[in-house]
Amino acid sequence: MSTTRTARLFLGLNTGFSILCSATLMLFPDHFTELMFQDPASWVPMALRLLAIGLLLFALSLIMLVANPYVSRAEVMLIVAMDIGWIAASAAIVVFGQQFLTFNGIVVIDVVALFVGIFAIGQFLGARKIVPPRSRASLTTKNGIIVASVRRTVSASPDTVWKVMNDHPGYADVADNLSKVEVVSGEGQGMLRRCYGPKGENWTETCDLFNEGQSYGFKVHTEASDYPYPIEDLQGRWSVTPVENGAEFAIDITARPKGNALARLLFSLATRLTFQKVLINLADAWSDRMEREARA
Repeated sequence: MSTTRTARLFLGLNTGFSILCSATLMLFPDHFTELMFQDPASWVPMALRLLAIGLLLFALSLIMLVANPYVSRAEVMLIVAMDIGWIAASAAIVVFGQQFLTFNGIVVIDVVALFVGIFAIGQFLGARKIVPPRSRASLTTKNGIIVASVRRTVSASPDTVWKVMNDHPGYADVADNLSKVEVVSGEGQGMLRRCYGPKGENWTETCDLFNEGQSYGFKVHTEASDYPYPIEDLQGRWSVTPVENGAEFAIDITARPKGNALARLLFSLATRLTFQKVLINLADAWSDRMEREARA
């Protein structure tokens, strides 16, 4: 059972309410100007439109968190802090600017702040329930290059971990984005393997790094005419290091999307959650297999 469910529920409610407020202000700025202010200046409708845009951007950022089953406690608490800031700003406007507001304006501000407060409390309580996954994943983007990594400590010897890591056909059993992996030719450096996606799409990869018992790497043949994804360059590195009472394995994926800066940005945003989820699920499933092998 996901420990982020409560937090994401209230983040979702916050998202919907923010979109509703944004759309309302964007569509009816003149109406709310007259409803809320006693003698409004000419720039107030434009200010409300800008506020609507800000709320929409806030909602879009929340959507990313709601969709992430591994949203962190820190990410949720940041939203709680922002909600508290909204409530504080609302209180200051009502206290120090009430001579400019109508009674209806004060009611609108208070009601919105009430809902925001409910979301903040729910998110705070949800954040307290979040247990970080044992697999530590990260994703960074620099100069158009995406680097996705995951690390996991397991109660198994480095030899056992290395054995499981080198079961290439078995890799498809633990990777959500693969349905089949087959070794086409060779072994060690120079090995050629073919990977199949869940819809039958497939591609080849060549092992371009191999250090027995320590690490290996594959470079994907993205230049092939039938390569199914908009990626210009893609390579992965798998490694194992001994630690106290076991071993730690790591996966580092480096990808350069195709297209211009905007296309690369959109690809990065679209795949951010996918990379993290796939890598954490892979590391969790792999560690289970490694620890079963160690107990056998």
